[in-house]
Amino acid sequence: MRITLLGAAGFVGSHLVEHLVKRGEHEVVGVDVDCEKLSHLDPTAFTFHLADVRAARGLVDDLVRRSDVVVDLIAFANPSLYVSSPLEVFRLNFVCNLEIAELCIRHCKRLIQYSSSEVYGKADRGNCFSETTTDMVLGPVHKQRWIYAASKSLLERILYAHGTAGELEYTIVRPFNFIGSRIDYLVPVGTMGGPRVFAHFMSALLHGGPMFLVDGGRVHRTFLDIRDANEAFQVLLDRFEMSRNQIFNFGNPANNVTMRELAQLMKGLYEELTGLPSPSELVDVPGERFYGAGYEDADRLPPDISRIRALGWEPHHDLRRTLRDAMTYYIECERALRDSQTP
Repeated sequence: MRITLLGAAGFVGSHLVEHLVKRGEHEVVGVDVDCEKLSHLDPTAFTFHLADVRAARGLVDDLVRRSDVVVDLIAFANPSLYVSSPLEVFRLNFVCNLEIAELCIRHCKRLIQYSSSEVYGKADRGNCFSETTTDMVLGPVHKQRWIYAASKSLLERILYAHGTAGELEYTIVRPFNFIGSRIDYLVPVGTMGGPRVFAHFMSALLHGGPMFLVDGGRVHRTFLDIRDANEAFQVLLDRFEMSRNQIFNFGNPANNVTMRELAQLMKGLYEELTGLPSPSELVDVPGERFYGAGYEDADRLPPDISRIRALGWEPHHDLRRTLRDAMTYYIECERALRDSQTP
């Protein structure tokens, strides 16, 4: 099988490429604007195209035509951008992704579309988020944080319509906060906005800065080890018939914590891993100060994963192990950097 991954060198994409190359069962093709997170892999084990899909439409058309499965991972997943560049977020997360779906329709190719747990928005019905029963509730228009969720949700609805019309075979994945090595870039001490929460907390611990708790760190998030996410993806590949035109939550309900609890857990693990006292203090900060005007957040229920479990998948990594492994990666990278700068 020939699998083309668009957005192959991001956090999720690089781990998927690594996973597929290691298994050696399929021909793997990747496309992205950067290849740094793939640099540790044997370049002869897969084909990589350094390109921006928005400016390389001929290339993308050809790659889709020659593929058996297209995995679309293209997204801006950064809350700071949702409020500072909402139109850019919409164009990439909806317009660009819709164009890729239309290529899959034209060439009769199977599409695995990565969406987001953000589509559930502020929904609070039931004890968990279900792909088939949970209502999607987004904030008011002037809270531009929700343009990302709205873009992802609209894309899902259009894919569903094409599937119902018999024009497209797709599978939609809703990730719940994947964590692992290479998740994000580190930021300077005191940075507001930017990457995901793990990278902010890791940056603070490594460089002695504050661990900012947006709106007191009261909201919950559910975290999934990237290795478990890869195995869930593999289940979709192996069970094509059962995953056709379906939506699946990828998450680990057991790994549900508040952001304050996450910060405290990471502080304790940092001290265990380094033998040093944690240099960082927990500091509360309003959401609009951290991300900018137009930001709004919501508490997040854990996912119902019964649908992906029915296909034979189960998460295996608890949050402590997941964090320990990811933090070890960044601590070792920091040590290697310091050693390289020592005369």
